[in-house]
Amino acid sequence: MKFDLFLKSMDMGHCHDQKQREALFDLVLFLIVADGVITEQESEFMHKWLDTIEWNADLSKEEYYTTTLIKCYAAIKTDTVEDYLTHRAKLLIDEDMKQQAMQLVRDVAIADDELDAAEQQAIDLLSELLEK
Repeated sequence: MKFDLFLKSMDMGHCHDQKQREALFDLVLFLIVADGVITEQESEFMHKWLDTIEWNADLSKEEYYTTTLIKCYAAIKTDTVEDYLTHRAKLLIDEDMKQQAMQLVRDVAIADDELDAAEQQAIDLLSELLEK
C-alpha cells in the first residue's frame, strides 16, 4: 500500500515537473533546429537556458542536450516531426507550461527575423495541440 502511494506521489510530483521541463526545452530546441541549422548563438542560448533549469534526471544536462538535438534532427530527417512534437506537447499538462511553450516557440522562431516554412508548420501544429 505504501509503495502504491509512493509511486502516485512520484508520478504527480517531481516526475511530472521534470518531464514538463524537458518537454518545454525539447520544443524550443526543435524550433531552433527546424530550419535544419543551429547557429553558435542559438546553441549558446540553449545551453545557458538549460543551465538555469532545475534538473532531476538521470542524464546530465549536457547529455540531455546532445540526445535531444539528435532526436530533433532525426525527426526532421525521417519526416516524423508531427509525431515528435505531438509526443512532447502531450507531456505539458499544466496550462501555464502550455502557454509558456507557445510564447517561447513563437519568440524563438522570429528571433532571427526570418520565419522558415518548417518553423511555421511546427508553430501551427503546436498551436493546435496546446491551445485547445
